[in-house]
Order: sequence, then C-alpha cells, then structure tokens
Amino acid sequence: MSWKKAVQAGLRVLLQQDEHADPHLALLRLGAESPEIDAKDVTITLVMDVALVTGTLVSTETWEHLHLDQLRDHDWDLRRMVKEAIGHLDETAEDGRRRREVDRRFLHLRDVTYRTGRAVHVLPL
Repeated sequence: MSWKKAVQAGLRVLLQQDEHADPHLALLRLGAESPEIDAKDVTITLVMDVALVTGTLVSTETWEHLHLDQLRDHDWDLRRMVKEAIGHLDETAEDGRRRREVDRRFLHLRDVTYRTGRAVHVLPL
C-alpha cells in the first residue's frame, strides 16, 4: 500500500464513522497493518468494561509469528498444526495477496498488561 493509499484509507475511516465503532481505533489498526506507516513501538491503553489493557500495537502478521513462537515453547504438535493451517491459507491465496482480510474488530498487542481492580496480569500477547 502506497503512502497515498494509506492516507486515502485513513480518510475513508474518518468519513464513514457509522461503519466503525471507534474510528480512532480503526486508524490505529490501519497504521499497524500498513507497511507505509511506521507504527512500531506504539503503546496503547484500552479501557474495557472493568479492565485496563496496555500493550504495544503490532500487525496481524507479526502477532501470528509471535503466537507461533509462543506455541513452540509449549506444544510442538499444536504449533505444527497451526503453522500447517496458516501455510495452507498462504498457498491458496491468489497472486500473493493476503490470505484473508484483516478482521477489523481486533487490535493485536504484544507485551500486554491486563489490570482489573488490584489484580495485574502480564501476558506476552
């Protein structure tokens, strides 16, 4: 995606607010997914019902790689199954396009801190 296309996509998000629950979160996701935007090391805090979630924003692709690495540390068979499933999706993608659209409902984070009341949980993803 060129820089111009990234700007146009950002404008579409802002102008079509009825399609997005929060256009600012959609812009963060767009920034993380676009190779033309340097959204590295962007740390965000999200307020969710009764919790605060803080983490560093990453693209879906980066999150998938980190997730596979985490699985390798715990269960080789599960990692192999997930990797083969993702590989199958990659093989069936046409002309090098992404195997599926990025799900707009999610932001992917690494180095996550999840706080509820006095409890604090630190998670890799």
